Amino acid sequence: MQVKNLAELATIIPGFSPKPAERRKGGAYLLLGGRNIKDGKLVTTAADSYVDTIDRGSFRRAIAKPGDIVVSTLFDRRKLYRYAKNDPPSVVNNSCAIVRAGRDSDYVVSYLRTLPGEQDFLDKAIQATAGRFIPRLSISDLASIQIPILPVEELGRLGDANIERASGNELLAIKTELESKDAEIERLRQENKELARFYEDRLHVVTEQLDTNTLASRITHGETASLEFKSSLRWNIKAEKNDKEIENGVLRTIVAFCNTAGGDLLIGVADDKSIVGVEHDGFPNEDKFLLHLRNLLVGRIEPSVADLVDYEIVTIEGRPICHVKCKQSKKKEIWFRPEKNSPERFYVRHGPSSTELSPRDAVAYIKGHFE
Repeated sequence: MQVKNLAELATIIPGFSPKPAERRKGGAYLLLGGRNIKDGKLVTTAADSYVDTIDRGSFRRAIAKPGDIVVSTLFDRRKLYRYAKNDPPSVVNNSCAIVRAGRDSDYVVSYLRTLPGEQDFLDKAIQATAGRFIPRLSISDLASIQIPILPVEELGRLGDANIERASGNELLAIKTELESKDAEIERLRQENKELARFYEDRLHVVTEQLDTNTLASRITHGETASLEFKSSLRWNIKAEKNDKEIENGVLRTIVAFCNTAGGDLLIGVADDKSIVGVEHDGFPNEDKFLLHLRNLLVGRIEPSVADLVDYEIVTIEGRPICHVKCKQSKKKEIWFRPEKNSPERFYVRHGPSSTELSPRDAVAYIKGHFE
C-alpha cells in the first residue's frame, strides 16, 4: 500500500500562545484548545479564554479556517476536530496544531473524517510520543505520521460509517459542504476523475441517509394515508412459509397509492412500528429481493408503473428495509391482478388503508380523478 507523510499532504501549523495580558473573558476569537473538543464536537465553557486581533504572524496563521483539522498535541489523550463554517471565530492555542489541506490535497481531510482513518492517525500520534515524560506531539512528529493512500472506493466505504452515525444537523452540514464543491468537482473531473467520483458518491450517500433519518422519524408516528408498513414481501410470519397473499397485500398498497395521491410503503416494518427487516423473506441477497419485487410489479400490475414506482434497500436501526416510493398517477388508472388469469381490481387509499372499489364506483372515481 502506498503511504505518504502527513507533511506531503497538508500544511501543519502550530497553535498560538498569547501573552497573559492578551487573554480576555470575551473577545473576537475563542482561544480553541483540547478541552473545547468533546465527542467530536466543539464546545465552549465559562472557563474559556478569548483574544482580540493581535498583529503577529503566529496569531494570523493559527486562525482556524473551515475544513481545518484541529489536533490536540498535549498529553496522551489525542483529539481530532474538523473546524466548520458555523463554528465561532477561533484561534487555535498552543495545546493544539492545525492540519490544513491544500487546494490539491483534500484527500487527507477525507481520510481523517473516516472512523478507521481517525483511529489510525490517533494511534500513530500516541506511538510518536511513547516513552516521553511529557507526551507532547511536536510539529515534526505530526509531519512524519504516515497516511495510507487508499483507492477511492475503499475511502468511500470508510467514510460511510461516519455518515451513518451523524445527526440530522450534521448530515445537512455535510451535504451543504459537498454541494459547495461544484466548481472543485468540475476541476477534479478534468484532472482526476477518481476523486471527483468520490465527492459525488459521498453526496449521494449523505442524501440517502437524510432520507433514511426522515423515514425513521415518520415511522414513530405510525401509518397514515401516505405511509404504510408491511412486515415482509412474501413471508407469512405466523404460518412460517411464503404466501402469495402477502405479496398481494404489498401490490394492493402500491396500486392504491398510485391511484390516489402517492405515498411510501416500507417493507420490513411491523404494524407496531418495530423494525423487523427483510431478511426473513429468505432471499440470498438484496439484489434478488429487489428483482423479485420488480417481477411482481411487472406481472400483476397493469399498465406499467415503471415511471411511478421507485424502490431501494435502506438501513434503519441496523436492519435492511425496502423503501417503495409511489408517485400519483395523473393520466392513467392502475389495476391489480391477484392471479395471472383473474379479473383486474381497482384500489384507492382511504385513510391508512387500501380499499377496493366496486366496478360502478371505480368508473366514477376514474372519470373524476384522472386527466
